[in-house]
This record gives sequence, C-alpha cells and structure tokens, in this order.
Amino acid sequence: MATHFARGTLGPELSLSPRLSADALKTAQHLPEHRRSRFLASRSLLAELVFMLYGIPVLPDVVVNEQGRPRFADAGLADFSLAYTGNMLGVAITTEGCCGLDMELQPATRTFTHPLAPQTGHTLSKNETIWIDNQHDPMEARTQLVTLRRSLLKLTGQQNDDGQQFQLLPGSGRLRVAQFPLVEAACDAEDVLIWTVAVSPAIEKLYLWEYDSAQGWHSLPDMRKRSTSPDTRLMRFTSLPSEKAMIIN
Repeated sequence: MATHFARGTLGPELSLSPRLSADALKTAQHLPEHRRSRFLASRSLLAELVFMLYGIPVLPDVVVNEQGRPRFADAGLADFSLAYTGNMLGVAITTEGCCGLDMELQPATRTFTHPLAPQTGHTLSKNETIWIDNQHDPMEARTQLVTLRRSLLKLTGQQNDDGQQFQLLPGSGRLRVAQFPLVEAACDAEDVLIWTVAVSPAIEKLYLWEYDSAQGWHSLPDMRKRSTSPDTRLMRFTSLPSEKAMIIN
C-alpha cells in the first residue's frame, strides 16, 4: 500500500499532456476559459501520474459523483483527489482505499481570521484553539488544521463541516472521523505550500513528486526525511479509538 502526492505549477511548466483522453478534451471545450486551463492542467498532471505509476498510456475516463467529487469511472482503479491553490495544483492517489488532498499557499494564511475557519464553516474546538495559540506561528498552524479538515471533507464526500463529523487532537496527533474508523493524515507546512493528505485506511508510505513538462518527474523528500529535519513542521495524524473519542473534546 502506498500513497502518492504530486504537484505542478500552472503555466509553461505544465503543458497539455498528450495522454489526455478525447473525453477530457471534449469536456474542457464546454468550460469557461478561466476554468478550462485549470481543468486541463489538473487532468494532465493526473494523466502523467497514472502513466508513471501504472503505465496506462491514456487517462482513464473520469466521472463526477453526486458529491461533486471526480473519480475514475472504473471502480477497480485507484482513488484520487485534486486540489488547487494560487497557481499550484496537486493530485493525491492511493493504491488502496480512498484519499483526500487539500493545499494552501503560505501568504494566504495572513488573510485568515481567528477563531473562525470560514473555509470549512467550522468553529475551532477548545483543543484546537489551545494548540494553535501555543505554536510559533499560530496563523500557519491554523492553516494546517484548515487543510486537514478540508482533506477529510474530500475523503468522506461531505459537503460541509458541521463540527460533528471530525474530531482533531493536534497536540497528540490523533483524530476521529465518523463512519471511517481508520484514517491517517500527513500535514506539512513548507516555505510556500501548506498541504494535507488524508487516507483511509492508512497512508503507510507517502511519496512526493513535482512535475515539469520539460524536465519530467522530480522526487521530493519523503516523510521520513521531512520528520528528521530540524525545522520540520510535518504532522502525522492517526485514528483515535472510538471509545476514547466519545469522551474527549
């Protein structure tokens, strides 16, 4: 079991992939121009990642489910999740189970207000607030939790965060997700990008990639290397046993 997180940048660095299917190109024609470029870029990144991992030469058919989440029409293929922020886009794909990805650019954190999280509609819990206030950069820490919640929304297919579906204990690296007893998440704050990948039942190995149309794939430091860095902000969350989750908040 493994999870892959790939990123790219909108612009000349990420040109149209020759591996896009005719259906993907046809769908793009019906989108407004500002959405079309992002759609084609994300599908191009997904197509290149699927080719690298599985050798599939043309992007398989993608459908959108009732929750608005794109997935492969063939249920036997791996689950994936897309994310966008600024001029960056990302794709997470897991070889088993389901996944959710969310990203934010670092400068965007300066526009957030405390204690509300408008990106999820969720008011921070006492545990979350205490943890945020005790971090070196509270705004960055808060953004990490926002991306974590949004990645969980994508993983579960939920449209809104009503405060009942997720329970986060960032101080101990534990979480609870209703109806998903086994969930693991990795969250990191880099110099430019803040991101979270959530997977059910488990991430196990997480591989990070950067793609450039001219240079191809470039491997980024994995979780082990990131966790041993002296200035690491990597967090890893694992599921809290249900009997404990009921009494902790």
